This record gives sequence, C-alpha cells and structure tokens, in this order.
Amino acid sequence: MNKDMLRKAEMFREDCLRHDIPRLAAEVLPDGVEVEADLEYMPGLKLDIYRREDTPETMDEAFILIHGGAFVYGAKENDKNFGMRLALRSGIPVVNIDYTLMPDANIERQVADIDNAILFSAARLGLKSFHVTGDSAGGYLALLTAIRHETAKSVSVICGFYELDMYEFPGYFFDSDDGLYYDLSKGFDKLRGKRMSVVTGEKDYLRKDNIALAGLLGGDCVFYDAGNCDGREMTHVYPISHPEWPEGQKVIDIVARTASGS
Repeated sequence: MNKDMLRKAEMFREDCLRHDIPRLAAEVLPDGVEVEADLEYMPGLKLDIYRREDTPETMDEAFILIHGGAFVYGAKENDKNFGMRLALRSGIPVVNIDYTLMPDANIERQVADIDNAILFSAARLGLKSFHVTGDSAGGYLALLTAIRHETAKSVSVICGFYELDMYEFPGYFFDSDDGLYYDLSKGFDKLRGKRMSVVTGEKDYLRKDNIALAGLLGGDCVFYDAGNCDGREMTHVYPISHPEWPEGQKVIDIVARTASGS
C-alpha cells in the first residue's frame, strides 16, 4: 500500500471502531451455545468454534465464518454474535476465524490463512466438507474460498462483492487462462452444484454489487434484499450488527437453509 492508501485505511479503521466499540459493548449473546475461544490455528492467528449444546464434538460439516473490514480492519469478535446465533439455528458448528490484515498481508496471504484455518478445523472436528459465509470483504473471500475448494458445499455472501481493482489491492488469487484475475465472476463455473445465497439491504452501499452478483449466480441463488422497517435501517452488514433484528434472524435462517439445501 502507498502512503495515501495507508492513510485511507487508518481513517476507515477509526470510523469502524467508533461504530463497533459501543455495538460490541451492548451485545447480548445467545444462551445454549458452547464456545471454544481463541484456538491458535497458526502462529499469531486464532479462531473460535461455536456449537449448539446438543451438537456432537465431531461433525462431517461446519461453517467457516469470515469477517469483513475492507481487508484492513476487523476481527472474529465482530461476527461472534451472528456466528453463535447461526450455530444455534442450524445445529452445525461455526468456525469464526481471524486472518492477517493489510498492510501486513496481501490477499494471497489472507487466502492462505483461510486455507490453514480450514485444515485446522477439519482435523479438530473431523470435517468432510464445509460451508462458507462472510460479510463485506469477507463475502468476497467467502466466494473465493468456495471457488477454490471442491469440499465447500455452500456459500452465503452478506453485503459483499465479487470484483476488485487489482492495482488498489496488490496480490493474486489463482491462475486463469488469461492470467491472474480479480473479477471472481470468471470463476463462477466452479460454483456449479454448490448452494448459494446473497443478502443485501435497502441502505447497503454495496446493494448494486449484490444485486449484480445474485444475477450472475443465476436462478439457483437465494437472494434477499431487506427493506427498512419500523425505524430499522438495513445499512451495510446489518445482519452482523443486528442479528437479533427480524431481518437479521431471517438472514441467519437463509444461511442455515442454504447449507442444508432446504
């Protein structure tokens, strides 16, 4: 990152913290969920595992939950409330991961971190497959993970996107016939047979990106575009900020149903 990008990244982090610090302090986490917190899956990086109390210690499947933050901000704690509620609703363990942020990593490194988290989780839980979901930049990384892994059975994108400026975000993803690319739609053929959902909302600043993404994924993709209601504004990543809202609960239900195929 150049100096201007570093300055913008720092301003973005400061804006996010002003929102997230009071939000996290006021969160009410659900009962009935067992939490294994801060498991180190590689040096300096940790993940949490959330299970409904009646869920076995080993499972054939789990969710991999990837937080957002424009690749430069965020932590698993930001998505904990959502992840615990998803585990409670689905009965499937949720693995909520940290990964190395820019500028200490490019996306190639972030992808490698996610791969290592999947390997760790598979060994610990006995996984044969997984489901992946993420919000904002985590939604982009979730799509990329589903494209790269045959064992990803479903992908759910929450207020995410599928294109990046390769000059703004240095790093590479994977090879294609025309070289290295950042437009994930070029890899959507690898999503055939996977279950998919895309979520956005009326005040999501990436709403157009999500509408376009759902269109590109086709009729098999479940699409939910929540409208503002009773003073609740469906701003960017509203299901993460407010999983207790009716709209947040519906998103959790959509993600759970996408995984189960129901």
